Amino acid sequence: MAQFIEFGGGIGISNYTGDLNRVPIFSKSKPAVQAIYRMNFSEFISLKFTGTFAKLSGDDTKPIDALGVARDYSFDHNIIELGTSFEYHFLNYRTQGAQHRWSPFITLGFAFTKISNVDPTFEEFNPIQTVIPMGGGAKFLLGKRFSLSVESGARKTFFDYLDGVSDGDIFIKDYQFGNPNDNDWYFYTGVSLTYIIYKIPCPFPYVPNKSIFNRIKSY
Repeated sequence: MAQFIEFGGGIGISNYTGDLNRVPIFSKSKPAVQAIYRMNFSEFISLKFTGTFAKLSGDDTKPIDALGVARDYSFDHNIIELGTSFEYHFLNYRTQGAQHRWSPFITLGFAFTKISNVDPTFEEFNPIQTVIPMGGGAKFLLGKRFSLSVESGARKTFFDYLDGVSDGDIFIKDYQFGNPNDNDWYFYTGVSLTYIIYKIPCPFPYVPNKSIFNRIKSY
């Protein structure tokens, strides 16, 4: 029996890095939830589809430089992410007779993110953006029907407006409120539980017994 399809959900926390916070700050973590649909193609390769809702926030309460002191800015955004990613498991833990009931894994994919509460001054900024999810974690089999995952991942963005800070005020000459050449990132860390649907292969092709029909025709 092959563990082909899984579906479930997860909960976790989200963080951000950018012009306001250069590293993820635990105290700025916000709640996040995730829906999961996974297809297992082999003992080591899976394809995962996810829908994630998360909150992101940052501020200048601990400014990193003099510009942050003058800026005194904060933001609080919601994001909705729809994505797909490949997962590679380092250990064979799913098949019958496997020596392990768990495996570390890495993941890489592609996603679309919609950002709400975007600063209206950024009129040319599209709130729907593409991101690259990447990360890793560990999976554990719970009996034969459930899989528990612990995962941490980063989202590489291709824009600098996640925190609403980039080029600054164009009327202030030679004074930038942010670095437009340093794109923002956001992160998701969480735990998920999925239900496994087994695919049972037929050992031989089914061929109807045609002799019965032949006897009926003979009468």
